[in-house]
Amino acid sequence: MSIRVLLVDDHPVVRHGLRRMLELEKDMEVVAEAADGEQALDEIGTVSPDIVLLDIRIPGMGGIETIRQIREHHPETNVVVLTMYGDQYLSQAIEAGAVGYLVKDVGNEELIQAIRTVHRGQSILHPSLSRGLFNEFASLAKGWNNNRAFLSPRELEIIRFIAAGSTNKEIAAQLFLSETAVKRGVRRIFDKLEAKDRAEAVSLAYKRGII
Repeated sequence: MSIRVLLVDDHPVVRHGLRRMLELEKDMEVVAEAADGEQALDEIGTVSPDIVLLDIRIPGMGGIETIRQIREHHPETNVVVLTMYGDQYLSQAIEAGAVGYLVKDVGNEELIQAIRTVHRGQSILHPSLSRGLFNEFASLAKGWNNNRAFLSPRELEIIRFIAAGSTNKEIAAQLFLSETAVKRGVRRIFDKLEAKDRAEAVSLAYKRGII
């Protein structure tokens, strides 16, 4: 079954280029396009996409509010932000409910793989943003407040890898743990955050200032 994608960008040339690229993939189908948030919400109600690929700077209600509305009214649809503004809107987008955040200099293959990653129920960040988060880990760990202490140091490592889109197998390799140990850690994180899946766990962790 194809991954159904809705493109939201106010530049027709950008949408056209994305459509041409994605429709070369046998497992992807661009089911609709929208130029603003209101149109995007109308299209979602009509075509029920799996993924919304959304520019954060769009006319009307804007990207952040569009994400909130999608999360509230169409929780089964995942939003991936595709922006030229780096991490400027990262925290707002995650708080609103986006499960992916990419910068427009991302390569074609990276974008395609990111969509597949999100469709599998994982979250994804642009590689340069992910590196920045991990580079900050040591200093953040020294200054934990009570909120950050909510998760153990090991669980904090795991949630950061989850936020970067890593699978349990990849996390196990990076932390020199068994996959079973990682799975236990993920379950504990879900329990502590009261999250039902990886995407919600990342969103809640950002909201609470844990990561």
